Amino acid sequence: MYQMRRLMAVVLGSFLLLIPSASAAPAPNIEKGLLITPLRQFLNVDAGNSLQSSFTVTNQSDGPLQIDLKVEQFSVTDYEYNYTFSQPNNDWLKLSTSSVSLDSNKTQSINYDIQVPTGTAPGGHYYTLLASATLSNGGFKNTIQAADLLYLTVNGKLTTVSHLESSNIRKVNFSHDIPYTLHPINTGNVYSFVYVSGELHGLFVRPPQTSSAHLLMPGHVRTLNDSIPSPVLPGIYKATYGYKTEGNWIVQQSKWVVFIPPWFVALLLALVLILPKLLPRLRRKMSKG
Repeated sequence: MYQMRRLMAVVLGSFLLLIPSASAAPAPNIEKGLLITPLRQFLNVDAGNSLQSSFTVTNQSDGPLQIDLKVEQFSVTDYEYNYTFSQPNNDWLKLSTSSVSLDSNKTQSINYDIQVPTGTAPGGHYYTLLASATLSNGGFKNTIQAADLLYLTVNGKLTTVSHLESSNIRKVNFSHDIPYTLHPINTGNVYSFVYVSGELHGLFVRPPQTSSAHLLMPGHVRTLNDSIPSPVLPGIYKATYGYKTEGNWIVQQSKWVVFIPPWFVALLLALVLILPKLLPRLRRKMSKG
């Protein structure tokens, strides 16, 4: 009997370890130095036309700065969606200046022109407007940078088609959330935003939750992680999860999942420990009766 109790205690402890503990998110690391605004721009232009726009740079350091300005092209890596930067494959975008001197806490607007050649195919082109400067402190030099991401769309027949390359969801769950992962790919010719959501079907389930917008770049797969709130009662539930596009196109998957809350596991283990004591008493009472 002692060995059974010890075994039950070990099993119960293992289930309780599955409950995630809350932890405070680290504070963002904000470095005083160089600021560029806006952080993103979304512009549209017809092939054969030009447009003008601007961004601002601000010296947030304690002294004057010589700020260098340049244009790069950006993309993302598959799945991780880390930004990668390279030299532009065209000369459409031209800055009004390549450098500017700013005193401390001063701001200046930088103009730029975009000229799209006639006959350019519709779709997205993505640039980085990059500002950089060197700070000196006690004999040490530190290069600081700030970037404005420019999403340029050449008008025409734009396609924002996407589909799921794969997805998965945790089949057996013990915590307050049921995690799932989506791997959508944008097979269109321009960026798009999608909104991830998931829900369970059954009694006493919690309402579905929709996440914030996620960017999908053309030709790249992205990993999107989210979760569905667990239901009140244990059982087998049908989970529906996926994403919705800005055009209200819905891409979903459905799988069966099992939910076993820790309190239910504890209850079962308590019954296992108590029943061996109760059954002999019940048998004695029944035999006397």
